[in-house]
Amino acid sequence: MKKIIALLSAFIVLMFSSTAQANFDMSNPYQLANDVAVNTVKEIKANKDKISDNAVAEKIIQDNLFPYIDIKYAAYKVMGTSLKTLSKEDREKFTNAFEKYMKQSFVSVLSKYTNQEIVPSEVKNVPESESLVSVKMIIRESGKKDLELVLKMRKNSKTGEWKAFDLIGENISMLDAKVSEISPIIKNQGVDAAIAKLNSTDNK
Repeated sequence: MKKIIALLSAFIVLMFSSTAQANFDMSNPYQLANDVAVNTVKEIKANKDKISDNAVAEKIIQDNLFPYIDIKYAAYKVMGTSLKTLSKEDREKFTNAFEKYMKQSFVSVLSKYTNQEIVPSEVKNVPESESLVSVKMIIRESGKKDLELVLKMRKNSKTGEWKAFDLIGENISMLDAKVSEISPIIKNQGVDAAIAKLNSTDNK
């Protein structure tokens, strides 16, 4: 399971990071995913020899990955049914820990990037009433079977901007996996125990 989650994390990094900061139109989830994906592949290939440097990887993630990931929404989903009973302070504390965990995971897998090709999704118009969209993309690597990824996007009702909050590969949801692992700990042992679990998770 850890290997599968690491793989899914890697694909998120491939689609949502860049060594040269770029600002993309966030009004269409399909176009956003495609723009970032194409730019990412170009930048990673150009800087492949530097990716193993944690400082380089961290800058890629902080500057270019996280603007397109809805960490707060994902963290709230992981908190599950305990969300309503937690204080604002505990919610913020867990969200910060979850963000740190995700960054560490991404740094770990980014250095293992090979030369996969991303086949962009068809760009579609999204009705104004839609707030959740699944964007299907293909990860292609020579000599291996194509991998279909479903990137789940959510529109912020206030800003109208789309961000990613989950990725499904081989019918495995990265977010659902963390919900299954962490949500019961919050419910039965509390936020501090869940944070300790996140901090102790092996990201190698």
